[in-house]
Amino acid sequence: MACMGRIRTRLAGWIVAFATIYTVVPAFATIFAVAPAFATTPASDPVLFWNEQTNLAIQSTSMDPFNATRALALESIAVLDTLRSAQGAPSFLVRLPAPATISPNLAASAAAHAVLVYLFPGNRAALDAEFAKDRPASPTDDLHARSVAFGEAIARAVVAIRDRDGWNRTKAVATSTELGRWRPTPPRFYPPLHRQWAELAPFTLMRPDQFRPSGPPALDTPAFKEARQRTATIGELRSRVRTEDQTMAAHYWSDAIGTYAPAGHWNSIAAGILKSDKQDTMAQAELFAELNVAIADAAIAMVDAKYTYNLWRPITAIATGDADVPARPDWAPLLETPNHPSYISGHSAFSGAAAAVLTAHFGTKPFRAGSASMPGLSRSFNSFEQAAEEAANSRLWGGIHFKFDNDDGLVTGRAIGAWAMQVFRHPTQDRGPTIVMDPKGTTGFALDSVAPVASVEAALDGGPSTRVPVGPDGRFALPRCPVGQHALTLTAIGVDGRAATLATVVMGEG
Repeated sequence: MACMGRIRTRLAGWIVAFATIYTVVPAFATIFAVAPAFATTPASDPVLFWNEQTNLAIQSTSMDPFNATRALALESIAVLDTLRSAQGAPSFLVRLPAPATISPNLAASAAAHAVLVYLFPGNRAALDAEFAKDRPASPTDDLHARSVAFGEAIARAVVAIRDRDGWNRTKAVATSTELGRWRPTPPRFYPPLHRQWAELAPFTLMRPDQFRPSGPPALDTPAFKEARQRTATIGELRSRVRTEDQTMAAHYWSDAIGTYAPAGHWNSIAAGILKSDKQDTMAQAELFAELNVAIADAAIAMVDAKYTYNLWRPITAIATGDADVPARPDWAPLLETPNHPSYISGHSAFSGAAAAVLTAHFGTKPFRAGSASMPGLSRSFNSFEQAAEEAANSRLWGGIHFKFDNDDGLVTGRAIGAWAMQVFRHPTQDRGPTIVMDPKGTTGFALDSVAPVASVEAALDGGPSTRVPVGPDGRFALPRCPVGQHALTLTAIGVDGRAATLATVVMGEG
């Protein structure tokens, strides 16, 4: 007999169980158009509207670039899975049974709103006000209530899966004065940012180090010395060799905290194109989900590389010097150095992934786009790949990366973009069920991306299994059990027969 009680996990500190499988074969499409920035209403264009709201929330809360990738991914997944579930189709992360009659657009807005309230609780009043604009779009109170409840159910399920993905763990990093090792950099000397991101549960990758690059050149090699000298020359605050256009590009792509961040910059590019090349709601949702999942996985892989190789930043290498090059302790870069290791470049990984996805959707035609870092300024590009390469080079021109950081970052990002696209190209492939227990341990979620899970099997102390029904919102509740400590095993079976199993310890309360 399964039971309610205080539950703690015996699965490496997690209270989530899942099964996954992926394959990769790059694929590219050829559709394109150019457009200015977006201006929409939630009733008419919920995908674009709530993507914009996510970017605005990232900016207004000064969210860091790593968390920004996760925020955009969660919002995009919730919208896509709501629309796909409403059609009775396989989803990316969560499929729930939809009521017979709902407004898919309103449900998608409700899902996005609920995720953003979770991510940005301090913005709730503003988000509620924007969501209230959808109220007149529903012809009846019943339709409105059903649609909102369905979208919110999808959002709760998405949040349940990702809330404990490791984003807020603490992970100590030992800094060092050893040559070549990262240490806090001037002028603020901040501690290292988000070491735990290297262990975040990926969205499509099989593991964070799946595309880990081979590493930077050794300090005593000509390759490293040349790269250091190149950054010292072109990336210096008052460089005489950096062109005016390169300086402008460095600021255009800076995407520092207080802007949309790099992920949001690429989202604004995609949104601008969609305003001109009008696509249906589902196609928009698919694009943003693919784009943001790829960027989010690039962030995980990039941080894995950063804290694996732990390479010092150019400002430290140049200030230190070596036997061949005098130390330059007063050297300063054009841009302020971020507080994490140099190899690989985050901007480059984000941009490589984004360019791969956007090229797959729109081809290689030219476009023009603005930047939250420099309001009122826009730049033109011949292709997404050219834009990605400029974004990577901008970190060299800004004096905060070596060229090999950028080159290897682009390669990693491109590989992740291709991988993520292939995962999305197989929506009917069962990615396996997921079991998530609530913090109190008496209820949980049983979810799948292909078909709703009808029940879980609960076995107490190795005894026979008891069937526990799963509701239409993916939730289940455990029956009570005898007082004392018991071993509990929960199992959910996916449509292809694969299982997710969660082993826990129960303190029964009778």
